[in-house]
Amino acid sequence: VGVMGPWACDPLVARALPEVASRLAVARLNRDPTLNGGYWWDAVVLAEACRTPEAVAGLLNAERYATGLVGPLNPATCGAAGLLAAAWNKPVVSWACVGDLEGLDTLVVPMPAPGRVLHAVLRFFRWAHVAVVTAPQDLWREVGQGLAQDLRARGLPVTVVVTAGDQEDEAHEALRRVQRADGVRVVVMCMHSVLLGGEEQRVLLEKAEDMGMTDGTYVFIPYDALTFPLPYQRVPYPVLANSTKLRLAYDAVLTITIDSPDISFHEALYQAQEAYEIPAHIDPMQV
Repeated sequence: VGVMGPWACDPLVARALPEVASRLAVARLNRDPTLNGGYWWDAVVLAEACRTPEAVAGLLNAERYATGLVGPLNPATCGAAGLLAAAWNKPVVSWACVGDLEGLDTLVVPMPAPGRVLHAVLRFFRWAHVAVVTAPQDLWREVGQGLAQDLRARGLPVTVVVTAGDQEDEAHEALRRVQRADGVRVVVMCMHSVLLGGEEQRVLLEKAEDMGMTDGTYVFIPYDALTFPLPYQRVPYPVLANSTKLRLAYDAVLTITIDSPDISFHEALYQAQEAYEIPAHIDPMQV
């Protein structure tokens, strides 16, 4: 199984430790006869380019390394990955794909589509008008464009799709466009969460606080937390403790994430460490 992602060029994604995660997964798979189907599984980590054209071209090399793929993370490559996998008769399991995926026979989406979950939440609160703010990297631009198209196909007006980097003037201009748009209630942030070290989101939220946009007028929703179980019970996030402005701004953030009621991600890593399944030097809180 090839595990694809921008491990070499995205420092936050690399903190997911794909080599360690892959070894842990296949080790558990191989010792469980109810799951492994009599096969011996192995995993190889494959680097996905951060620029979309190179990421698409890199898919062509994946066939020689693996009989199936987990990934890719760039949603713009999902169409190409699905077509190639169908031609190779190999499964592709990707949680990053957005929008209509019909006709891609061997593409498996292993979790509820983030757009569908987001649509359900927005309908519940009767929030129709949405703006999407993305980080400048190709991966996040593609996520933002794909999400906007997905929500529009579901009947929600997405009136603004704008990019903001880690400079205050970029965040200010993006938020001014949100303010000028008619009736926007929700801002979806397609970028790394500030709780995990995302600088673009920190700058955006602090600038929103400066501009008076965090008083309940707008709701800010982080997209990335829709795709993994963000620990939320009894978990201190130092970035909030270290910045009063960010802590005030975070009152306007609505986090939607996958629940893990029995055990948190960090607790699961500690247990794996105690069972000598992952290296002792890893600090689970940093993963």
